[in-house]
Amino acid sequence: MKGNLKDNLAPDTHTIIDTIIRIGADRMNAQVELTWWGDDADGFIKGYEFTFDSVITASTIWNFTTKQDSTFILSIPPGKDTVDFTYYVRAIDNLNVPDPTPARLGLPVKNSAPSIAFVSGTNNPVISFPVVKFYWKGTDPDGEENLLRYELCWNDTLQSPYSLDVSVSSGTFMATTFSINNPTSSVFANNDLIAQATLMNGMLLNDTNRLFIRAIDKSEAKSAYISSYKIFIKKPSSTTLLVEGYTSPAQSATALAFYSQNMSAAGVTAFDTLNIFQQQAGVYTQLAPDNLTQARIFSLFDAIIWFSNDASKSLSIGQRTLDNFFNADGKLFMALYVPSAFDDQSTFLDFTPVQSLITFQDTSFILYDTTSIFPQQSGYPVLENTVLTSNAKPFNLYPGATAIYNANITARNDISLVTFPWTGTSTVMASKTNQSGQVNFIFSSIELQKLNGLSNATQLFQRLFVQEFGL
Repeated sequence: MKGNLKDNLAPDTHTIIDTIIRIGADRMNAQVELTWWGDDADGFIKGYEFTFDSVITASTIWNFTTKQDSTFILSIPPGKDTVDFTYYVRAIDNLNVPDPTPARLGLPVKNSAPSIAFVSGTNNPVISFPVVKFYWKGTDPDGEENLLRYELCWNDTLQSPYSLDVSVSSGTFMATTFSINNPTSSVFANNDLIAQATLMNGMLLNDTNRLFIRAIDKSEAKSAYISSYKIFIKKPSSTTLLVEGYTSPAQSATALAFYSQNMSAAGVTAFDTLNIFQQQAGVYTQLAPDNLTQARIFSLFDAIIWFSNDASKSLSIGQRTLDNFFNADGKLFMALYVPSAFDDQSTFLDFTPVQSLITFQDTSFILYDTTSIFPQQSGYPVLENTVLTSNAKPFNLYPGATAIYNANITARNDISLVTFPWTGTSTVMASKTNQSGQVNFIFSSIELQKLNGLSNATQLFQRLFVQEFGL
């Protein structure tokens, strides 16, 4: 078969829209969706090349794609809010020949200002020691890829703002000193363990604070500042923290008064308090938003004295937040009411001196209102229970732990209701030591305010906290 080979015909390129006319506020957002296609009379289309160069030259860099549509974020130069972009696209045929007359589309674009909102955490405390955390979410009508950074201020938006990268969606702010009422604060981005290199100004101690934040996009357009809820940030006044964990306001006040009065009488007059389970409208008012923040708060102190009628919550929080506290040689005392509903199979006790709670089939353990509690270590006074307790919780010791008190427990068969003296393990208070051999955790399964039948609680406090903990 004879004939002349025809020259290859170049492809032709088209866009869905060939002209866009928009002016003023009707301009397009910086995020645009474009569609194109090509024809080839003597072959097929292999792909496309596009560019946003305003003028096509020999040095123009073309971007190859096999797609026929895409979404682009058009970067508007800083300081401008409108730009006219030019989009060129050319088809490439199966012989790698490009369309010599690329399709052209003018894009009148305006930048839209970003916006930002605070996001509620699991807890949003309104009272806190100077380690506080906030969450936020920035958005941009031109696409979140158009966001550049966040700017933050404590209490006053007229001061120089603190900048954080757009990848940061939460921040923990921790005072660097307690010697003044307006300290700088370290900033931990997201869940980072290492603080940002730059410190932040503006936090106020023993005062109400608000965090202000705004979003900035790549054209330097700024959202309005928004304000967090109010939070009172209190200055630690000591290295000892009383953690009061009673869920009833009446019990809370009674327990806190008992500990405060006997601490002072024993010679420990400097201590701070944390009402960890206080609620308003079903929301905790002093519990940190997450475990990492709560752990940083506990690490502000050398000793923690924790008393609560909610053993499960207390032990769960303690187990998840006290590692750094113990690693820094912190000392913990816990006196908890352990209800009959406590899950004996939980792992909450793993970090305590308690290996397991004593259980006996169909049996309850009773402490009468005059039951004696006998010391197992020298220097501790004999104690007497003051309230009938029908579900006392003796326990087995963790290997290496030491019994401090055993109770004269009465057992009761829950079916026949017959009572009899309990001769098994009856430990109700014990201690464990750290690697240096120092006592760093004392646990009591009986609330101390119920053990003052002989009016010698101050003597007990002096032995526990002055002699044992060195307060």
